[in-house]
Amino acid sequence: MQYSDIKKIKQFCDNLHSQPDWREVVEEIENGSDDFEIDDVRFIESNSIDAILEDELSSDPYILGCFASWAIADATGWPIELIDIAQKNDAFEDIGKALTGEHISDLASILVQYDGYGHHFNRYDGSEEELILNGRTYLVFDNH
Repeated sequence: MQYSDIKKIKQFCDNLHSQPDWREVVEEIENGSDDFEIDDVRFIESNSIDAILEDELSSDPYILGCFASWAIADATGWPIELIDIAQKNDAFEDIGKALTGEHISDLASILVQYDGYGHHFNRYDGSEEELILNGRTYLVFDNH
């Protein structure tokens, strides 16, 4: 890694609220990591973020069932009225369990389209930053 890249990473980290250890960030990037967290700051390479988002959403059926009923209807083709009834009866986990991989992929796309990645990866304030190095783009989420 060139000195200018290291300097860019240091400056980037110094400007984040949590100020992660820039040396660790350099090490992770040099090792080719596409998803890592340092000092409550998560770095995810843009080429991997959609798959990571879908994987994390898949692991929590309750959260999937909490999506807006219109979003679930758009992703599944199910009648919005039935989704509304199920949600009013607190069947969030049942809704999530009924979603297929394709549905989850579509829901993830809807989430990103309307709220960006920060809504999922940055529970603190939903923001996201971008770090570009040698053609690799990392989306960065400061969770503190």
